[in-house]
Amino acid sequence: MRLRHHYAHLDLGRRVAIRALVAFLITFVVLRILTAVIHFEVFPHGPFRNVFTRSGLHIHHLFWGILLLMLTGFVALATRAPVWHLRVAIIFGIALGLTLDEFALWLRLADVYWSPEGIESLKAAAVVAALLGLYAFGQPFWHAFIKDLFARR
Repeated sequence: MRLRHHYAHLDLGRRVAIRALVAFLITFVVLRILTAVIHFEVFPHGPFRNVFTRSGLHIHHLFWGILLLMLTGFVALATRAPVWHLRVAIIFGIALGLTLDEFALWLRLADVYWSPEGIESLKAAAVVAALLGLYAFGQPFWHAFIKDLFARR
């Protein structure tokens, strides 16, 4: 209960960042587990499979992440209501997870998810998680630092 009390007293920017961070981390971990289940055929007749079109095109989850990023970007620009920013933060975090889980794919334009180059996705996710965490939990420090930095000029 005390955690909820402290969360309620945070400013909107910090609450948005915390929601995006939590949604991102959960999505990223779940995706890694699901892709391992699919890749190693843990449940060969189970519900988890790669998505293919009728023509045989493999639809990566990067595609869904980009669509969600476009949607959340539009909603964030179209509304000023704080309640919508809190909702969009969760969808944005999910979209970040979907997109950054395949960072190596869009960096190299090749499916390198399970190759040594696939580690680039983990590195990118760590950087994004660290930046979101810094903003969410260290915002007063960084705001004061930036304000002081620009005030001297």
